[in-house]
Amino acid sequence: MIQLNDHDINEAATAIRRGMEVYVHRAHGRMLIADDPERNVRADPEVFEAIMQDVSTDPDAYVHIERLPAPDAIKIMAAFTDRVRNQELWQALTYALKRPNPFQNFKTELRRFPKNYERWRQFRQEKYSDYVRQRMAEDQD
Repeated sequence: MIQLNDHDINEAATAIRRGMEVYVHRAHGRMLIADDPERNVRADPEVFEAIMQDVSTDPDAYVHIERLPAPDAIKIMAAFTDRVRNQELWQALTYALKRPNPFQNFKTELRRFPKNYERWRQFRQEKYSDYVRQRMAEDQD
């Protein structure tokens, strides 16, 4: 049974949020984090290939924590919006989520309110960490 510590959970959550591939070894909990060069031009293709080769030798030994689906990420943004007390920000974020490109619009609106932007970053990290814990627990079942 794998037990990741808080540091590892936060690291996995950050990697997933950034669009990376995360694999956790079922037996000893070693994490492999690979940044796909097809999605990120700054990613090292050799590192990605080495990690994917390691995983492919025994895929059943690893838990793949996939990226959070876009609708779920939007639900996190909506949950944060529901907690906002500033009426102007609440309206701006609500409208941003209804327009095309909700991720970019949400971020743009939040940047106008620096104190709330930091709250958003903390809230988002907590939710992504919860997602990692949930995925690990599902694998245990």
